[in-house]
Amino acid sequence: MISKEILIKTIIKGRYECYVRKNSAYNPYRKSEIYDWEFKLETDGLVFTDSYRGFNPYSGVEYIYEKGYSIPVWSCDYVGYVKQNADVSAEEIYKFLKESRGDHLKNCGYNLFSNHRYENGMFKYETVFQGDANSLLQIEDFYYNNLLAAQQITAGRLKQHAE
Repeated sequence: MISKEILIKTIIKGRYECYVRKNSAYNPYRKSEIYDWEFKLETDGLVFTDSYRGFNPYSGVEYIYEKGYSIPVWSCDYVGYVKQNADVSAEEIYKFLKESRGDHLKNCGYNLFSNHRYENGMFKYETVFQGDANSLLQIEDFYYNNLLAAQQITAGRLKQHAE
């Protein structure tokens, strides 16, 4: 049985390695047969994967497996988009998405499923969580000049009871 603390550390490390660190010089994703891109990270006997498709809108799935097993202990689906009439480009929103998520991951103190706000200039990020690792809903809102410009909705589920 995987503890909730190990699960959260694995999610934070996986999301940081694939979402936040990715840049023009470093792309940890590889082409996928089913999705456009996929990422895999093995750590502490667990395997974190993230696979996604599309740009705007985009969707994807995260899984965490115990090494050597094929049924995930954690699964998380997400979908996101930048509004068509936003006063900012999708590229600028995605750059801010990486920055704001990085701020959350670095500063959550392993309390990952906690609401978070972040601002930088004309950009503002708010994420709100409902539930916990056993059944989770996360809504991320991205504002530009105080207008909603983009949104991502994530639903996660622990396949076993965490300690």
